[in-house]
Amino acid sequence: MIRALVVDDEPRAVKSLADLLETFPEVEVIGTARDVGDAERFLAGRTPDVVFLDIDMPGRLGFELVPSVPPTTRIVFVTAHPDRAVEAFRAGAIDYVLKPADRDRLALTIERIGAWAPAARQADGEVEQPADTSEGPLTASAGKVQLTFAGERSSQAVALADIAWVEGVRNYTRVQLRDRPPGMVRRTMAEWESILPAAAFGRISRSLIIQIAAIRMTQWQSRLQTLVHFHGVEAPLPLGRAGTTRLKELVQR
Repeated sequence: MIRALVVDDEPRAVKSLADLLETFPEVEVIGTARDVGDAERFLAGRTPDVVFLDIDMPGRLGFELVPSVPPTTRIVFVTAHPDRAVEAFRAGAIDYVLKPADRDRLALTIERIGAWAPAARQADGEVEQPADTSEGPLTASAGKVQLTFAGERSSQAVALADIAWVEGVRNYTRVQLRDRPPGMVRRTMAEWESILPAAAFGRISRSLIIQIAAIRMTQWQSRLQTLVHFHGVEAPLPLGRAGTTRLKELVQR
């Protein structure tokens, strides 16, 4: 599965592109943004595989988002201006698509993304990445789990109740904690699903598990995106259309 973020200041353009992308079974639009600032806030909470990015937007140009895009995330510029391609590829774009995009042209883009990152599908759970077997299997005891975060030498006990969500990111999972910064651990989504209590946690997609019990409120922004606010977490978690549908199912179960 290829997770996509669509950034464009025009609502119709966002809807049109998101609808086209979701006709590809291997693509999931996990969020949308109306400007660079909105996209920066999204990227602070989630890591898409690709950003479909407009160039000319009010306030700040799409190029200004590039420094905030994670190094593992690819950029596709989608614009009405054919004369910015050289600048776009210098900024590190994997593709440059002219508006209005059609499905045949996007199919070439999806092929390029898929050729670049088979690991994107693996990180989503189609093929689980190996766990850090040097520490043994991931287990929970007395409502806590021992985790060694990337960049740290020693493990620490983390209460399951303090985990807001877990997201698969390449060979790692990103753990968003309540009242604490997130951390990366080399554990698989399957391991997490095996230890997190089903009564409190639910799997939203192949790459995302959230704690239903920790949700403070949900904020509907459009039919393409919902913001989920958690107790003890400042930044909300953006969910795309498919994720929102799944969340509703979990809440109503």
